[in-house]
Amino acid sequence: MKMAYLKRIICTICAGLLVTACKEDQSLIYEQDARIYFTQGLTTEYSFTAEPASVVTDTLFIPMRIMGAAVDRDRTFNIIVDDSSTAKLGYHFQFGPLVIPADSYQLSLPVYIYRRPGLKDSVVNAYLTIGETADFKPGYIDKAFSGNPYNKQHYRISLNDQLLKPSTWDTRWATYFGSYSRTKHQFINQTYGSGAWPSVNFPQDINFVVQTMKLALYNYEQANGPLIDENGERVVFL
Repeated sequence: MKMAYLKRIICTICAGLLVTACKEDQSLIYEQDARIYFTQGLTTEYSFTAEPASVVTDTLFIPMRIMGAAVDRDRTFNIIVDDSSTAKLGYHFQFGPLVIPADSYQLSLPVYIYRRPGLKDSVVNAYLTIGETADFKPGYIDKAFSGNPYNKQHYRISLNDQLLKPSTWDTRWATYFGSYSRTKHQFINQTYGSGAWPSVNFPQDINFVVQTMKLALYNYEQANGPLIDENGERVVFL
């Protein structure tokens, strides 16, 4: 009898501790500060050379997501343009509304970019950092981006109007497109129609770009013969 009574006491104590722990966990969940962060890409390189001279503005989209619960009202967040930026807010680019809509967990923030004369001679960069507002604090830095200055709290936009080798060519695109040439780069720009084409991340998007280029090159060669680059080499995609 004593043993059975002792077991009941122990079970009661354990149950009480479990309930208390659950309440504390729930408290942490519901009292967590709302936060916001950049979700992917973390850097975009855009060249207006992909567009005809008549195109003087375009729109980039930065994907963002919140931490915490959605609420039934619009909430504002802040993005700080670092002083080291050479791209000027209001001249080279402008943000769309810095607002997370009611009942939303994510947003594709529009960034309007402008074709300025100086972009033909220089590359300008906007270094962006998540700021704090009454609604949101900065999100987290993913361990996968340890040592990378462009992480979940930081983002870079690079603008130019020159045909420059993308920084991601050797690390990503050489696997699909082979060696770099300006002729090949220009052909990709003209075909894909976006100065920000290297920024795609997902396998299905990469595959779409690759297949689009191969088909376009095939059609070009059927009509014109081989496409020869500035080095006298035939343009091929792997």
